[in-house]
Amino acid sequence: MNESLVQWTLLNNIDYLSEALNFEIASKRGQEITTDYGRIDFIVEDYQKKQLIVELETTLNNKNKLDYCFNQILNYKNVSFSDKTEYCILYASETKQKSKRIIDNFGEVNDILIRLYSINEVKNLYIKTVERLSLSFGLALPKPRNYTICYLRWLNKILKPFYDFSKDTLTIDELAHYFNSPKTTNFRCYLKLALDFEMIGSHGNFYVITQNGRDYIDNFNIDIEAASNLSSIDLTNEQKKVLLRIITNGNWTAHKVNIYWFLRFIEVTNGEWLPNIKDFDDFKLDLVNGLFGVNYKNRTMYEFLNFACNWCTELGLVETIKSASNYDRIYLTPLGIDINNIFSLDLQLKKNRLNLNFKYLE
Repeated sequence: MNESLVQWTLLNNIDYLSEALNFEIASKRGQEITTDYGRIDFIVEDYQKKQLIVELETTLNNKNKLDYCFNQILNYKNVSFSDKTEYCILYASETKQKSKRIIDNFGEVNDILIRLYSINEVKNLYIKTVERLSLSFGLALPKPRNYTICYLRWLNKILKPFYDFSKDTLTIDELAHYFNSPKTTNFRCYLKLALDFEMIGSHGNFYVITQNGRDYIDNFNIDIEAASNLSSIDLTNEQKKVLLRIITNGNWTAHKVNIYWFLRFIEVTNGEWLPNIKDFDDFKLDLVNGLFGVNYKNRTMYEFLNFACNWCTELGLVETIKSASNYDRIYLTPLGIDINNIFSLDLQLKKNRLNLNFKYLE
């Protein structure tokens, strides 16, 4: 569990944090505070206005991490925002005993408070915190769902028959023109994609193209006429605009929910890791399963995260920094930030409608 997630969890669970610090917290005075002596993780204050400047760490099992931690907290002793200030190292109890003795000795010599928390306890607390915040938000979105859809441009293949036949209504056999059979899993996945993105509607045994679908096929890439592989044709900018308009219309279908959860994943993890191998670290899997409220295996989660990343990349919402390690970095583009804000605003408005308080009329 990385430090940023630990910090987020602790600061959203003040009772647990108070107990771990042995410090009765009245308020959080600040976090990620940049000073001339380094960036302070967070500062808390008790009811007597005494402040505690905290250097938060996970496990401290090697000399480099220990030296860094010690240097940081000693630098912080040059900083105070109150006449009554103490300094503390808060680190994971899963640290090896040999390192714990070194840390305790350092604390005694330098008048630094040494406190512990459990990573395993914080992992469980993280899951409960996400659930609690979702409930308090007043609107529970469906959990993400893993589909075998790698790219949004695969819409080309299932929508092309409307273009070919110049018809607004197709039978299922006509719609499956570029597939082996309408009974295949492959066809059903493409159909789900087209339905979720409101390109077509189902009417009994027929499928009718919507205005969204019409706008999409009217802006096909010119290369589609000669393409042997329809699924490989890139989206045009106009098609991207159509898709962005659809995902922000407030109708939370399954694939749109997946994009929302992927943006939340970036937000919670600061975009620090996107697995590029199927057998990635179990503790990272635990964290993202907790965030999504699912119980995926490594391979399934790898596929979901990377498929969702592909969709967001196609739409210009994210960019990825490839790495030689097992994890890539990912960040939101300015457009991605705007879309994320629209999602948040839409959910907030829905919450307000659900929780409208009529007491002012009484």
